[in-house]
Amino acid sequence: MAKITPTRVKKQVGLNPIAKLVARENMRKAILDQKIQLYMRSEGEPCDDFCVPMWMMFRALINAAGADPKVGVDTYEVKIIRGALSALEQMITDNKYRRVNIISLETALDCAYALTNKVNSVLFNQEWNRLAGGM
Repeated sequence: MAKITPTRVKKQVGLNPIAKLVARENMRKAILDQKIQLYMRSEGEPCDDFCVPMWMMFRALINAAGADPKVGVDTYEVKIIRGALSALEQMITDNKYRRVNIISLETALDCAYALTNKVNSVLFNQEWNRLAGGM
């Protein structure tokens, strides 16, 4: 299964239209795999390997949306993702998967994909690299 992994990306990736399409397709596949994993996991199962990369993606998208004057932080997608961050942070703190969060996380993943089509890709890459910098 494809996994959302924190990988540093070169600035040129955000400027090259072909690279943007490839990156978007990779994101779509990773999000689909994450949605499948939501339903495959068991209640109480350790989940840091699953939740931390998702948290990083959500956080990078929110930060990039806030920096992008065309999007902003008051959009529907950002609000949904921000709500899911709370559930993710609790699961990361406890390192226990909670099936009760499936719907909010799945909706947030759908919004994350929609937001990747709206947010400036250079801003997203900058935020992703900033968050992945410590890894």
